[in-house]
Amino acid sequence: MPRSSVYEVVLDAGLFTPTQLQPTAAGRLGFQAGTRWMRDHVCSHRTLVSEHGLGFVLWAWQLEYDKPLRFTDADEARIAVSARLRGPRPSQLEIETTISGPAGPAVRTRAASLPLRLSGDRALSGAPGSLPDSLVAAFRTDEVHRAPYLSRARALWGSCRREGEQLASSTTEFRVHRHHCEVADQWYWVESLGFAGGAREEFVRRHGVRLPELRRALDGGIRRIDVTWLRAGQLWDLLPVRTLAYRHRGGLAFVHELGSAEGSGPYALVVERT
Repeated sequence: MPRSSVYEVVLDAGLFTPTQLQPTAAGRLGFQAGTRWMRDHVCSHRTLVSEHGLGFVLWAWQLEYDKPLRFTDADEARIAVSARLRGPRPSQLEIETTISGPAGPAVRTRAASLPLRLSGDRALSGAPGSLPDSLVAAFRTDEVHRAPYLSRARALWGSCRREGEQLASSTTEFRVHRHHCEVADQWYWVESLGFAGGAREEFVRRHGVRLPELRRALDGGIRRIDVTWLRAGQLWDLLPVRTLAYRHRGGLAFVHELGSAEGSGPYALVVERT
């Protein structure tokens, strides 16, 4: 049976919107949970970087809200996290996290990361690599799956274009500042969820009078988020976020392309659905 780590976290008002746990909070709790599982069962994040010269870069992430979990519902939440290796080599680390409140599982996240061989510089730069056998051996047989994890973000956007009705589009700019970054001067991936959420709110401010259903969607919260990352943003990068809204399958879908002001290619694709 795959191993899990289970523990409680104390909840505070800064983790929530009026309607739900913030997506960025779910991302931070999920990242912390994956780091904890690795420490409990394989090795700590610090040991992975400093002794094995290995890092992981997040490639795909998914969030689903199952049940309401608001600030007024509970003093703490239960976190359960499991992990497995995926791909034929294996070449991906998948982390599944469940955040539960008094009514049961409320938020589920799934993250897929790719291993990087670090060069040893302060920027923690690296190149795609494979996990050493010593680390693979730390995973049980039922924690290794040969089928790779596949991100759904691009397929969902394609479905929106084919099946949905585009309502509007707009662009909002953000700059990566140091408080958006991790220990190296590149963004902490959770912050890209915040950029997408900020772009959605600006989008609703611009178009909500003409399209009141956008305001209703904002009031009701987001039901699911799918993300794929192509590369990381760096300190001081200016990020134009192009947002499109679609009526799609009985709800609304917000598609965010996090791009580059220099036109050097996209950083990430975020699809939020109500």
